[in-house]
Amino acid sequence: MAIDAGDALVENLHDHNPWWEHGIDAFDLPARQKSDFYHLARPDETGSQFEDRPLLGLVGRRGVGKTTLLKQFIHHRINAGDDPKRFLYLPFDADPLYQLQSDEQLQRAVRYYESRILGRVDTHDPHFIFLDDVHSIEHPNKPTIDGWGNPVATLLEGVPGRHIAVTASAGIQIERELDNTDISTEDYGVQPILPEKFRDYLFTVYPDLEESEQRISPSSLRAGERSLPAALKNGDREPFVAELRRKYDQVSPVERRIQSQVVDYLAMGGIISYEQDGVVESTSGLTAADYTRLRESVRDALYQDVPGFESIQTIGDLERLCALAARNRAAEPFRYQELVELFDVDRRTIADSYLPALSKLYLLTGVTEYDNSRPRSVRLYLRDTGLVTALADGDATTVRNNFDREADLARVAGFDHTMRFAYGMNAAQGIDESPSVQYWRGRNGEVDYVFEINSTPVPIGLAYRSRDRDEALATVQEFTETYDVPLGLLLVGDTVRGTEPIQTLEEGVIQLPYWLYILLC
Repeated sequence: MAIDAGDALVENLHDHNPWWEHGIDAFDLPARQKSDFYHLARPDETGSQFEDRPLLGLVGRRGVGKTTLLKQFIHHRINAGDDPKRFLYLPFDADPLYQLQSDEQLQRAVRYYESRILGRVDTHDPHFIFLDDVHSIEHPNKPTIDGWGNPVATLLEGVPGRHIAVTASAGIQIERELDNTDISTEDYGVQPILPEKFRDYLFTVYPDLEESEQRISPSSLRAGERSLPAALKNGDREPFVAELRRKYDQVSPVERRIQSQVVDYLAMGGIISYEQDGVVESTSGLTAADYTRLRESVRDALYQDVPGFESIQTIGDLERLCALAARNRAAEPFRYQELVELFDVDRRTIADSYLPALSKLYLLTGVTEYDNSRPRSVRLYLRDTGLVTALADGDATTVRNNFDREADLARVAGFDHTMRFAYGMNAAQGIDESPSVQYWRGRNGEVDYVFEINSTPVPIGLAYRSRDRDEALATVQEFTETYDVPLGLLLVGDTVRGTEPIQTLEEGVIQLPYWLYILLC
C-alpha cells in the first residue's frame, strides 16, 4: 500500500479552527493585544495590513507571538461581526505529518474549506487563509519536493477577496520561496515581529495609562514641525525640545510608577513579560524555570531554523556567540581577531555567516564603529534583555540586587529601543529600509548609539549611572562638533539629578531621562 499522509491536515481542520463552531468563545488569548496587533489589524480604521496585498509574511523568532497575533486578528474580526467561517488557520508545525506531502495537504485542506465551510457564507466579502510556521515545510536541500510558494500562488489565482498570511522565522525564508513563483514583490510584504518594548510592557502593567490623557505618542517626534527630522533639517532644536517637555509633562504625575517598572522590564525583556497572559508586574512572578524555557526556545530556534536559510556547519557556535554577548552585555567591542581565535574560524565566517544568521532571527545584532570603512571590532547586542538574563544569570536576582548589572541591561535595551526609534523615524520619512545603529569612538570615550536620518547622524550617549554623565556628555559634544550636527541626546538614569528633566546643554546636547526615551521609542 502506498504511503499517503495527505488527509492528516484535513482530518484535524475543525480542531485547528474551533471558531467555526464556537465563535468568539473558542479563544483563550492574553488579556492585552500585542503591540503589533494595532498596526496589523488597524482596529480603528477600515481594512487591515492583512488586506493591503494578497500575501503578507510575519517573521520573527520562536516565542515572539506570531501565532498569537494571527488569533488576535481573527478574534477581533469575529467580534466586530465577521462570519467565523471566513478564517482558515493551518498550523504546519502542530504535527510532523502535516509536513509530509505538504503541498498536496495544503491544497486538499483549502478545497475542503472552500466546499464545506466557506461555501456556506457570502463570498463577496474578503476571507483569510493563515499558514503558520511555513518554514517547517521548506525543503531547501530537497529540490524535488515542492514547498508552499507555488501552492500559495495557485490559491491566489482568480479568487477575489482572498488574502493569505504566512509566518516564518526569517524574512529570507519567505523571499526565497516566492522567488520561484508568479507572485511579484509588489504582491507581498514582510513584517518583522519583535519582542514587546518597554512602552508595551508598561501599558500591560498599567492599562489606565494607555487609556487616559497621560498616554503619550511618539508620532509628533517622527514627523511635523516639532519632530527630530525637522530639527535636524532646520537646525532649530527648540521646537523639538518643547515637544519633549510637553510629553514629559503629560506623564510627570505618574513618573514614579513608570520608573518603578524599568528594572523589571530590563530583567525580563519583551518575551517573558508577555507570556503570563500579559500581566507580569514584576520579576517576583517568575522563576528560574521561566528563564530556562526562554533559553531552550532560543536553542531550538538556532538548531531547527538556521539550517533552513544559512549554511553553517557548527550551529553550536551561534549559541556560544549569544552566550558570549550575554556575558559581555555590550560593555566592550570584540576585536574580530579575538573572535577568530576563540571560535577557530576565519573572519568571513564570523562577519558574513554567524552574525547575519543571528540578525535574521532578530536574536543578536553585530554593531561596528560609525564612519569606519574597515572596522576591526564589533559590539554584540542581544535584542532581548530577558535573554541576557537567561544566559548570564539564570534568573533576575542579580539584576534586582546589582545596580551595575541593571545599568548594563539598560545599555542593551537602549540599543534595541534605538533601533526601533530609528525605524519609526525612517518610516515617517517614507524610507523603507532597515535602520543601522552604530557606536563612535572619540577622544573622551564612546558615543553609545549613532543612527542617521536623511544622511544626518544623531549621536546618543547613555549615562545610566551618575558617574558616567561627564564622560558621556563630553563624547556627545565632541561628536556634534566633529560632524557639525545641530543636536545630540544624552540619556540619564534616575540617580543623575538636575534642575530640569529636559535640559539643553552646550553644543546642542539635549538631556532627558532614560525612562522617557525608551517610553517614546
